[in-house]
Amino acid sequence: MAELTKPHDRYFRTSMQNDVVARAFFQHHLPDKLLNGLNFNTLEMQSSSYIDKDLQETFSDMVYNCRYTKDDDNEGAKMVLLVEHQSTADPLMAFRVYHYMLNLLHRLLKEQPKDQPSDKLPAVYALVFYHGKQTPYPYSMNLADSFYDPLGMMRDMFPKPVPLVDINQITDDELKQQQLLGIMTGALKHSRDLDISPYMAVLAEMLKPMDLSQPLTLNFSLTSLHYLITVGNVINIEQLIQDIEQLPEPIRGEFMTAAEKLQAMGEQRGLKKGEEKGLEKGLEKGLKKGREEVAINSLKEGVDPQFVARITGLELAIIHKLKAELEAEE
Repeated sequence: MAELTKPHDRYFRTSMQNDVVARAFFQHHLPDKLLNGLNFNTLEMQSSSYIDKDLQETFSDMVYNCRYTKDDDNEGAKMVLLVEHQSTADPLMAFRVYHYMLNLLHRLLKEQPKDQPSDKLPAVYALVFYHGKQTPYPYSMNLADSFYDPLGMMRDMFPKPVPLVDINQITDDELKQQQLLGIMTGALKHSRDLDISPYMAVLAEMLKPMDLSQPLTLNFSLTSLHYLITVGNVINIEQLIQDIEQLPEPIRGEFMTAAEKLQAMGEQRGLKKGEEKGLEKGLEKGLKKGREEVAINSLKEGVDPQFVARITGLELAIIHKLKAELEAEE
């Protein structure tokens, strides 16, 4: 099975730790029956991971609990909401989701207090959030289709597919209506574009009406911008800088620093047409500087050096050197 694309996974997990984004995610993607039956003010992300060793390299779990709007028979009961973020398509995805779901329920059963055992397991709703290259999603999400079953027995046992959201099928106009959730989804959707510069104009339009004086909104927006500049491809540097100039403050000032990773605006415009080698060298220098800035900020936040090396593309020796310099300054 394919390995998880770690920077994408890290960004998704960081975004879903934002209470506003998580609530918007479920309120947008869950069916009406759950929207009407759950109290999203009680939504709570679980810190535990329920992935077994066989799935750790290819699965990413986000588990939440949410109380019911009304539950007279079992006061305080919670439903489990399971989100699987996937960057690659897998013909056995439905089987993997069920495997994970049963593993989760088994762990919850073992964790029940011995003096207060329950005779019923909590209900679970699983959803796959997909942003891979192949779109529409090419495989069936019905567990029955994971079996060789000429007599059709499995179809009777598993009649419904696992819900899947293919973000490549969501238009940018739709995402503009989703505020912070739209920014997260759009960033993942466009992260593999041949050139992310055109999307910056769309992002600027989404950010303009937002209240960036709110730390939660500002920090999330900056996280999204840094994610894009870290994983995205940039071909038209001048266009990117022009689009950055359209961003509202204080995002614009913060992101101009990120633009310096691709070389300062004046230096870019000062290069003569046809100096392709000089441009390439300048871009390489700017990118290295930017990656080092991302690495330093990540290390300050306590991120593991090996993970920092993976997301920045810098050699591990450089990461350790930067970490040692930070520790010497303390």
